[in-house]
Amino acid sequence: MKEVAALMLCKLGGKSGSLDEVKAVLEAAGAAVNEESLTKLIGASEGKDINELLGAGMEKMKDVPMGGGGGGGGGIHDVVANYDEWKKQV
Repeated sequence: MKEVAALMLCKLGGKSGSLDEVKAVLEAAGAAVNEESLTKLIGASEGKDINELLGAGMEKMKDVPMGGGGGGGGGIHDVVANYDEWKKQV
């Protein structure tokens, strides 16, 4: 993921996203650089428009379950349940 983020930062910053540019971003962030995976990533994205890549990624993400819901405490139910007690104190 860090390689993809570094590549996107380069592209969004108007750079070509070359191996040296992406490596510089990763090294500036203190991240380890895996040149083999970075070379594959840059090769796979070479000549492609960043907006098309992001759009394709978002299209794939739409089917991924994101969880959500879950109990977050009583919220308004606690307020309603304790209203009479609160009213006595005021």
